[in-house]
Amino acid sequence: MSNVSQKSSSQKALTYLLIIVCVIAMNIYSNRKYLINSFNITPQEEITLQDSRVKTFLEPETYNKLVKVLSGYSIDSLLMKEDISESLVIASSRALKSVFDPRDLKAGSRVTISYDWRDRKKFLGYEIDLGYDQSVVVKRDKTDNFIANIVEKEYFTKVFNGQGVIDNTLYQSGIESGISPNVIMNLMQLYSFDVDFQRDIVSGTEFEVNYENYLDDRGEIIKHGNILSAVLKIDGTRYPIYRFTTDDGKSDYYNEEGKSARKALLKTPVNGAYISSGFGMRIHPISSYTAFHRGIDFAVRQGTPIYASGDGVISAAVVSNTGYGIHIRIRHPNGYETLYGHMVSHAKGMKVGVKVTQGQIIGYVGSTGNSTGPHLHYETRYNGKFVNPSSIKIPPGRTLEGKELDRFKIEMEKVKLHF
Repeated sequence: MSNVSQKSSSQKALTYLLIIVCVIAMNIYSNRKYLINSFNITPQEEITLQDSRVKTFLEPETYNKLVKVLSGYSIDSLLMKEDISESLVIASSRALKSVFDPRDLKAGSRVTISYDWRDRKKFLGYEIDLGYDQSVVVKRDKTDNFIANIVEKEYFTKVFNGQGVIDNTLYQSGIESGISPNVIMNLMQLYSFDVDFQRDIVSGTEFEVNYENYLDDRGEIIKHGNILSAVLKIDGTRYPIYRFTTDDGKSDYYNEEGKSARKALLKTPVNGAYISSGFGMRIHPISSYTAFHRGIDFAVRQGTPIYASGDGVISAAVVSNTGYGIHIRIRHPNGYETLYGHMVSHAKGMKVGVKVTQGQIIGYVGSTGNSTGPHLHYETRYNGKFVNPSSIKIPPGRTLEGKELDRFKIEMEKVKLHF
């Protein structure tokens, strides 16, 4: 019985072994493509540093220090303040004078002083920022002598869009919308032909402006450019304007119909003011008598620039402390004349016979003559008769026609406004 038992056990073991072998064989067959590929090893590729994305560290040649010119400093005193030897200052200044007059250096100008990267005491030269498009570079050549050159700087323009709703003033709302003060002031001057910013603007007035900025190679704004298009929406009525250059090379602003936005006279020849006294009968603030007020008083802080409301010739430039005080009278075409009273001073060069252009600064707000406080007294005469400056209706100066009008409409689409 024991032999039979052993034989039976051996047969069972053999059977189990065959089953295991069959299972393994079936697994190998079904997974053959994975097993075969695992033994096909791809040869290693040699990778060099040149082929990789890893770049070696390049040690810079110079160490640059940016400083600003303080009031009363020359380029020489600025360099001496940086502990640069007098001999090097004199040598570099001699080179500078060959391309730039050091006396033209203005306070606040940026100067980049260069030193050797490894020897921070070795002075190599400097660069003076002359504006958004130029700089003057003074540097050592291979013989250690200084040379100077005017260099054209790289910059590009980018169009920005600003918009908002006026709650108080256009200026304040524009600032809150992130628009530069310079752009807002230009915008107000462009609209001062048709809009009285004290009486016409109401809460809820919408505005939008597309304008250029000049940017350097780091993307920083270095100068504000032109306003390309703008719109004021007052009580549901749109007042759009677009910048356009005509065939004769003159750039100006036009409405959607191609009519010039500029008029013969501005409504408001001073920015940031409010009307303290209108045109017509009033009680005089000094004499207390009822009298006819022949102009408009704009209350504004002393020293605020006063603009010529239109092209013309100065017919009177008076310095007095009675009546109108220090004032200017301008004779304009087509029978118009304007007067600007109570100035603190005239602008430089303002005298009888001088031609002025619209928007040119002719003086500054003061309180000279019969005045109770800083303000501009503004009068307008037409053919010798006093007229209300706010009610003058003057047609636009130029209207585009023909091919110019067609080109204007094409250009207008490029700076299209949202509302």
